[in-house]
Amino acid sequence: YKSGQKCVKVIVPENASIDVYGSGWVCNSGFKKSSTSCVPMTPQEIQKQKELEKALAAEIQRRRAQGVSGDDCETEYKTNAEVCVEITGGDLDCNESYGGDYYRDCDATLRYEVSTDYSGGAYLDVDVECSIEIEYKGRETYSTQTDSSSQDESHSLYAHGSDSETMNFNFSFSSYKEITSVKISSAQCEIDSVDLY
Repeated sequence: YKSGQKCVKVIVPENASIDVYGSGWVCNSGFKKSSTSCVPMTPQEIQKQKELEKALAAEIQRRRAQGVSGDDCETEYKTNAEVCVEITGGDLDCNESYGGDYYRDCDATLRYEVSTDYSGGAYLDVDVECSIEIEYKGRETYSTQTDSSSQDESHSLYAHGSDSETMNFNFSFSSYKEITSVKISSAQCEIDSVDLY
């Protein structure tokens, strides 16, 4: 990764691999991040991870069965080409406090794919906006609080092209709240604009 005027080697800890950007690392399946290393997940955490993946796969399956080719589609008015965006996955990775008894912050990731049936010779400039909302609860609180974040990304799509992207969101918590449970409550990606170039 770039550091000032030079390139620095990414130090990948045991049970981890280089991330999609090539400038950081992610823990392998069955492991979770703990400061600069990857520690084994408990059987409960592995089960929770599997349930999340299963729910996500079921949701993608359900949308495909409805014949929808994406979560959100827009038509480019000059060519009538359709452009769709679809969430293909998501993940929540929370970093524990030094004592390991509450969460300091969480990194949420959203994976999506944008595709088009455009068949011309130019290219489409597509802007995608994704937002994610989390629900969290502190040790002493009964009420759930929410926080959300959004980002946008531009894509250039050629005829029958598609592009995949991963967006990263970070949610920090103040230590006095001692947040003990966090989950993704909703996530959506939509197409902001489509222009022919």
